[in-house]
Amino acid sequence: MKETLPFTKEQALKWRETYPTPFYVYDEKEITDRVKNLQKAFSWNRGFTEYYAVKACPTPAVLRLLSSLDCAADCASVQELELARRCGMKMIFTSNETLGYEYEYARRCGAIINLDDFTQIENLEKSAGIPDTICLRYNAGKMHFSNEFIGDSLEAKFGMLHDQILDAIDILKNKGVLHFGLHSMQASCCLDESYYPALARELFTLALEIKEKCKINIEFIDMAGGIGIPYRPQEKEADIFKIADGV
Repeated sequence: MKETLPFTKEQALKWRETYPTPFYVYDEKEITDRVKNLQKAFSWNRGFTEYYAVKACPTPAVLRLLSSLDCAADCASVQELELARRCGMKMIFTSNETLGYEYEYARRCGAIINLDDFTQIENLEKSAGIPDTICLRYNAGKMHFSNEFIGDSLEAKFGMLHDQILDAIDILKNKGVLHFGLHSMQASCCLDESYYPALARELFTLALEIKEKCKINIEFIDMAGGIGIPYRPQEKEADIFKIADGV
């Protein structure tokens, strides 16, 4: 965690002459270094892509920088899809209580649809049709990573339960889906370095079960939640290399 700003007070006061206040200042080098460290940590995984949650900072300059670093975008709204599209990013569309026009727009943008709820299969089919590639959001149930950001993971609104995932795959396979992915978010902004390895175990175990029972291969796995930021002096920064080794 950086303890100094990458600019001086004098520079900030000078910027006021050009930019109206208030304004935000982003550290391009720090963002670039963080992305490259993440990519280096997961370089053992051929095809690894960071899907940045646009909601975290929906700023075109930041998104264009991330796009130049080969990051993709995780979008939760039509507005975020449009921002990511204009910044030239690949997209996954992860939303809740999704309306038909949002699915239609996501498909026009070429985004992967990440279905949050079993009942959304019918909604997607009616509004935008069933694509040949789809991702399913999994609620892994009781894990010890619940926190104040997301609450009890079992009671959270995010994702389908185990049996619903299996049923959804059978239904979607019969509707023409050829390529499947799994997604899960059991915690948010987690500094616990065991979170992602534990989530990986849940998802990879489920992927093997799906291969056995549904006779399909899960082609990609999306582990969500966001590595936490040590906002307080007593908090320790998470080690991305240790996390990647655990996964």
